[in-house]
Amino acid sequence: MLIKRAGIDTLVRSGEIGNSRWKAVLYKGVRMSTNELEVVKKVFPEYSLWLISGEIAPEIGQTSPEYDEVNSKLDSHAEG
Repeated sequence: MLIKRAGIDTLVRSGEIGNSRWKAVLYKGVRMSTNELEVVKKVFPEYSLWLISGEIAPEIGQTSPEYDEVNSKLDSHAEG
């Protein structure tokens, strides 16, 4: 999900991992290594804790994509 959100070009520019490796991870189901994980963390620092541990800590700005999605929906309901 985060690879698609960032886009392969952004990930290639953010690290030393080539286009073909990102495509293999995204489209062929090749497992991510810690190298790819580090690049994703660099692009999405707000998800670092979640990427590493599966936990979130919103009070320090560490969330997950799902948490952010739910909160954005709650915020839009509060505005209406």
